[in-house]
Amino acid sequence: MIGVRGKRVVVTGAARGIGAALAAELRSRGAVPITVDVAEGVDAVCDVSDPDQVAGVFADAGAIDGLVNCAALLVGRRAYDEIDLDEWDRMFAVNVRGSFLCARAAAAALADRGGSIVNVASETAVTGSHGFVHYVASKGAVIAMTRALANELGLGGIRVNCVAPGFTPTPGSGVLGAYDPSRTPLGRVMRPDDLLGTFCYLLSDDAAFVSGQTLLVNGGRVPH
Repeated sequence: MIGVRGKRVVVTGAARGIGAALAAELRSRGAVPITVDVAEGVDAVCDVSDPDQVAGVFADAGAIDGLVNCAALLVGRRAYDEIDLDEWDRMFAVNVRGSFLCARAAAAALADRGGSIVNVASETAVTGSHGFVHYVASKGAVIAMTRALANELGLGGIRVNCVAPGFTPTPGSGVLGAYDPSRTPLGRVMRPDDLLGTFCYLLSDDAAFVSGQTLLVNGGRVPH
């Protein structure tokens, strides 16, 4: 197993939740996470929807080996005809535009030697989960963008993949309420650390010929 030791990886959305757990896991495996979030307590404070801020983060980061786009906006459930258009636009600004801007900046930084970009979607893009159509649509766009970028960046040795988690209790997902573990074949609610091995695999050279893929990590609830 080659692993991620020594790799420098930008992790967005790293102040809490999955991003924070991933940054800690990367450190434990000998990698160097460069943490980014709109909140304080990270290496770089950045609104990923702002191109100038994103450019500044990657200029300061220097040589990198990978990127994980964990930054995302999630809101409470409401019917499709109750969604405010400003909220719709902000959802796409963070989840889609932000992932694109960071991926584009990472691709420029990786261009001379290749590397790995991992986007984060959601199983809701497959299930069409009710109550937040803008979130579901944004995560579907992330999956489609992953496939397109994999095609465009592959000749440069840059792999682009996507992880689509099921419901994961984090500070951000609290707006969705409790989750019934009986909905998952493995019989429990997923934890952030259930995702970490998948991220590390996709970032590592063990996945050297894996690109354009979306891996659902959800305890078997949504086979794909």
